[in-house]
Amino acid sequence: MHRRTRLSLRSSLINDKENENSQPQEQLELTPRKRRSKVPVAATKDEKSDEEFAVSPKKAARKVVRPRLPAVHDTERESESENDSHSDAASDLVGKLPEREKEYDELVSFVERVLEADVSGSLYISGPPGTGKTATLQRIINHSSFAKKLKPVYINCTSIKSVGSIYKKIAEELGLKVHGATEKMYQGAIEAHLQRKHKTIMLVLDEIDQLSSSKQTILYSIFEWPARSTARLILIGIANALDLTDRLLARLQARCELKPHIIQFLPYTKQQIVTILKSCLQSSDSLSRFPEAALGLLAAKVASTSGDIRRALFIARRLVEGAKKEERKTNADTPIMVSIGQVMAVLKQVYGASQTLGNDLDEGFPLQQKILICSLMLMLKHGKNKDITVGKLHDVYRTICTKRNIHAVDQTEFISLCSLVETRGIVRLQGKKEPRMHRVCLQWDEEEVNSALNDKQLIASIISDVSCLGK
Repeated sequence: MHRRTRLSLRSSLINDKENENSQPQEQLELTPRKRRSKVPVAATKDEKSDEEFAVSPKKAARKVVRPRLPAVHDTERESESENDSHSDAASDLVGKLPEREKEYDELVSFVERVLEADVSGSLYISGPPGTGKTATLQRIINHSSFAKKLKPVYINCTSIKSVGSIYKKIAEELGLKVHGATEKMYQGAIEAHLQRKHKTIMLVLDEIDQLSSSKQTILYSIFEWPARSTARLILIGIANALDLTDRLLARLQARCELKPHIIQFLPYTKQQIVTILKSCLQSSDSLSRFPEAALGLLAAKVASTSGDIRRALFIARRLVEGAKKEERKTNADTPIMVSIGQVMAVLKQVYGASQTLGNDLDEGFPLQQKILICSLMLMLKHGKNKDITVGKLHDVYRTICTKRNIHAVDQTEFISLCSLVETRGIVRLQGKKEPRMHRVCLQWDEEEVNSALNDKQLIASIISDVSCLGK
């Protein structure tokens, strides 16, 4: 038995030696992989794959998530080819907005002047809602000649939680690392970045009036950034109020280098709305449904209230959908046309049943709406707190009505009254809480309100009556 055991051991040793001699050369080369050298050695493709197979899963994962970054000129070439291949798909975001060619050209020339001089500049764009301010600016940002020269940063100020958090939002968009979480630290990080060498930044602050505060310190500090010699910053503020820089930032007017260039977007006229509606309806093959008279009636109504092209497109879409729905019900062979009566019905639904097409133009504003607007102007002109809610405005409105022996509506009707005035584009209601806590913002200046209300005596008597504020 001992002899059999010795023979089996001898045979197993011989077999092991034969297996070692028969191993492929590639496996012999893998033996030194445990050696950890600090000097990086260029490996072949086969060696790399063997190394990746030999390392632990954690190390393999670390290797996978660290790809080689392409060189700067490689990424520029890739972006050029992508721009060429996708230029047709993005044409709707690059071309001029219909009926806003003049404002587009003015914006392009302003940016070109700043870039050619290698300096900074500030711009304020004003105009009522739905007049193409943001849409035109988006096309400037996507302009082919500016894509490589600018770093665009777009922020809608209604999305920030508080006025001071604007610095944090800007720092995040610029990709800055900030050690700390205070407002001053974020502001300091941005200002330090502006002193270093960097690509020209186009900072767009939409709804910039949301940054308004008691002393306007944040607005002033932001508008002072372009005055720094190394800033290389194009600051663009967008808001509805025409006189925001004069009313809230009067100190900027004293220094020429801080005074922003102003571009005004006027409300769309009837003819402009007709042109835009025809273009949009033509692209969706729905223009044949609209008689010229129906299209003109729709455009005239929107132009006389706010000039908001978004509202005109919304109404036109409702009318087209209604006509298509009627076709499906009746199984009509020919397209059903939009009638004047249908346009009138939708306009009454959108603008309120109490309004008609005639009283907007002939009778002007109803008395209750006039008193509401004048109450808001009184609070803005003489009130200490410019942050006006619907509830506070109703208190002043009720006092004014009581002193003049005029019936004052209750708060529920007053909220509906505010919504009606908002459809005209004169005020804007903001807030997600209960309606009485909504913030009321005046979109027009005093001169526009005077001409629209056409009642100077009433306006003057209310605005001068400071006792209604409860002082």
